[in-house]
Amino acid sequence: MRTKQATRRRWSGGRASWAGAAATALTVVAAAGGGVANAAPARPSFDYLGEFANVADAPKGTPPIGGIAAMVVTRHGTTTSIAATGLDPNAVYIADVHSTSCFINEGSGPFLFDPAGPDQPPNAIWLWPITVSAKGRGTASTVSATPVGPRAKSLVIHLKRAAGAKADETYPPKLACADLPRITS
Repeated sequence: MRTKQATRRRWSGGRASWAGAAATALTVVAAAGGGVANAAPARPSFDYLGEFANVADAPKGTPPIGGIAAMVVTRHGTTTSIAATGLDPNAVYIADVHSTSCFINEGSGPFLFDPAGPDQPPNAIWLWPITVSAKGRGTASTVSATPVGPRAKSLVIHLKRAAGAKADETYPPKLACADLPRITS
């Protein structure tokens, strides 16, 4: 369960404002060095865009994490990007696409193109590493050669290594989740 529900105020502008926001999100990630500019498909079949909010089970002391998650899907593949705020520049973060909405066990398990396959790329969508600025703004993007289907529901940020820790987390805890509603067709 999430501690803060994402607001739906932006829905009032309809698909056009969401599509513009998705394009802006991908441009922001590309400008920050996320690599989307060269890899972004020219004509999306459909887009997903969501806002991050902390999950209820985030470790104590986790600051509020915000920002957006964007996925552009074409018949040739999927470009997934994040632009997050509230991250510690001294920590290491990873993110991945999950198969359920954030309100179901905080995104539940990972999205897999082949549910019987391994939990790693190219069968899963991982965004790693997340590059974090001194101001706590994190960006990452990845391109998958396969288009996602309707089972891709959310994107989750995990803590891979806490600031000052000498080792990675064995089971990186979930910190924030963004539902990925379909915004264009």
